[in-house]
Amino acid sequence: MLLIGASMVVSTLEQLRERRKPLPVLVAFGTRRSTLGWSVLWQTALPVFLGLALSVLGGIGLGAVLLKLASVPVTVHWTSLGAMAGIGAGVVLVTCLSPPPLWRMMRLDGLRTE
Repeated sequence: MLLIGASMVVSTLEQLRERRKPLPVLVAFGTRRSTLGWSVLWQTALPVFLGLALSVLGGIGLGAVLLKLASVPVTVHWTSLGAMAGIGAGVVLVTCLSPPPLWRMMRLDGLRTE
């Protein structure tokens, strides 16, 4: 999970670096900084939460089918499931490290060219 979190930080910072020029332009045209900050968070959080929901539902469904085929009673260990999903959701909190570079890149001096 640490490796996944580190990968998410690197990919978020790479996305911000690619948008170095458009960000100050958006701020110059009046886009609120908080809107841009939320957009970065949602670009990371939404796919992770959708993936978590899909994996939990798919895992429970597939496990139930396999256990029924083996004639074993279906039970779900909710604490383990909740713990793993919580760890996966906690990895999204790593993206809370991205606002300081984002605020720096949104400065209007980023519009200057040499």
